[in-house]
Amino acid sequence: MKVPDYFKDVRYVGRAKGARRTYHVFEGSHAYLVVSPNTRGGLNVNPVARKAPDLITKRFHGRHVTSKRLAKAGGPFRAAFAPLNALYVMVALGRASKLKILDGRSMVFSIK
Repeated sequence: MKVPDYFKDVRYVGRAKGARRTYHVFEGSHAYLVVSPNTRGGLNVNPVARKAPDLITKRFHGRHVTSKRLAKAGGPFRAAFAPLNALYVMVALGRASKLKILDGRSMVFSIK
């Protein structure tokens, strides 16, 4: 997919607070975009597959999940940070919440 395609018809969905920063989520025609500030004053932009929230809800509804558990489930969550970005999308959509507990060093999310 070409870079301009990610930014067609983009609208702001919401935000999710991570351990160190806030992530802003946008919905585009081809993917969700997770945007966060970096240490150099710029922005990091990471795409998340449009089907990711439905897959997460289907597999983990009513359960607690970490990015490690999500990565083990396979699908579009194999790339580095893809599972965590997908969970941030879930929080921004109101389909998950970040819990104040940790599983080792991993944040725990409750899937609604």
